[in-house]
Amino acid sequence: MSRHPLIAVSALIVVLAIFFTWPQSIHLASQAAPHHDAYFSMWRIEWIAHALRTDSRHLFDANIFYPHGGTLAYSDAAFLEGAVAAPFVWLGVGPVAIYNVLLILGIVSSGLGMFVLTRFLTNSVAAASVAGTIFMLQPYRVEHYSHLELQWTAWIPLAFWAVHRAIELRSWRFGALAGLFVWLQILSCVYYGVFLAMLIALLALVQIAVDARARAALPVLLLGAALVALLAAPYASPYLQNAKVVGSRPPFEIAEYSATPINYLASPAQNWVWGWTAQAGASERRLFPGLLAIVLAALAFLHPRRRMIWLYSVLVAAALDLSFGLNGYSYTWLHAHFGAFRQLRAPARFAMLVLCGISVLAAFGFAWVQQKPRTERRRKWVLAGTLALLAVEYTSAPMALADVPLGPIDVYEKLRALERGVVVELPLPTVDRLPGHEAVYQFWSANHWRPLVNGYSGYYPQTYFDTLLAMVRFPDDESIARLRGLDVRYIIVHRGFYGRSEHAALMKRMTDRPELVANGWYRDPVDIAELFELKR
Repeated sequence: MSRHPLIAVSALIVVLAIFFTWPQSIHLASQAAPHHDAYFSMWRIEWIAHALRTDSRHLFDANIFYPHGGTLAYSDAAFLEGAVAAPFVWLGVGPVAIYNVLLILGIVSSGLGMFVLTRFLTNSVAAASVAGTIFMLQPYRVEHYSHLELQWTAWIPLAFWAVHRAIELRSWRFGALAGLFVWLQILSCVYYGVFLAMLIALLALVQIAVDARARAALPVLLLGAALVALLAAPYASPYLQNAKVVGSRPPFEIAEYSATPINYLASPAQNWVWGWTAQAGASERRLFPGLLAIVLAALAFLHPRRRMIWLYSVLVAAALDLSFGLNGYSYTWLHAHFGAFRQLRAPARFAMLVLCGISVLAAFGFAWVQQKPRTERRRKWVLAGTLALLAVEYTSAPMALADVPLGPIDVYEKLRALERGVVVELPLPTVDRLPGHEAVYQFWSANHWRPLVNGYSGYYPQTYFDTLLAMVRFPDDESIARLRGLDVRYIIVHRGFYGRSEHAALMKRMTDRPELVANGWYRDPVDIAELFELKR
């Protein structure tokens, strides 16, 4: 490990990631987290590959929520993950396998990013290994296991590392690299990119206030800031445009996804050790960093590098208050004065920055602990024991997985053979029971890429809700008029998503409408689908 630390740590982190996500690694091509967001991420990957190959100018004009444009920006586009995946999509690798590999890659790379940062700060391979393990295995990742973009956090510690290097060396190269890492985090996850930019600015300001070297490096740091602004502006444009269409998040929704102090004592229910604490949190608000991580972070204050430890303590405190959202002070002020913060639904996701800071402090704490044994052999045992305890404390295996429906796509092959037209797939959800099967239809739309009335994302346009209300009594006159107003040409009815009597009654009503022309029944990935054409 001392001879080739990065190689050795990479191997360790890959093994831990496989253990942490077990049995995902033996079901890469067939199973994913049983959540709508997993289907949404697979669709994003395939859409980005499709758009890059056909017309990249319309990258954000995804095929959902017809007739709206810019719909990829109704949620985080996760462009970097999509760009990494694109060559494999073009080569015909299955979307489930690509998605799962990207998911595990996000976890592994996050551990390596933290290793790079903390090895630089502590000059200890062992301490950096512990910090990397904490950052990549924290229970918060299980809470967001279905969110691909929320696993891609390697750029957070790497951005901190680049800032430290830029200040230490007054290096233009590292200043630019810090800006590049923030930009890559924005491309990976807009939430974390925005949060990281705020914490990087705070890191720089605190350093400038207390360190003459940082003041001398100010031009270098400004270069990084300018680079972020320049590179991020085109990517931000569709989000800013959509904000005019979909409006701000209602305050009650932001408050619902704002953390409270008790949430930092809650772990996901499937955690072996701390699952019993799950009731102290709720969806996206189970934020416990682990007992051993907290103990090691507290021991950091015994380490001689006090200034750096206090610096990261300030960052942790700031991120902690920001994660409280409308339950805290700083985010409430930002929400009142800056419109961008009224677009972000989940301030609790600032917890990732809290956990990043705790991982750094834990590295210092472990570095202090490892100085106590007198022999190298004992120090190795301390490291092995700490890693083993972390693995046990953070274990949530087996992960909850489900088969992804990848069966026959005859109905979509038939659709591809027909003239291009707008599609709606049934059953639709009702307004009070979103999202229904929308994420699955969206995922399956990669088989045809026709414009789709259906959709699943972070935002829903008002016209979509209007359609759901009009379609409640389909196929009555109002619903038919609504579909015609949306230029719908093809209607696909998935029998497997209906009860038997409900489906039979719907088929009877549809065959009684002369404008609905049956085009045959075909296999879909779960059962049988009837294809109808809506005549003008």
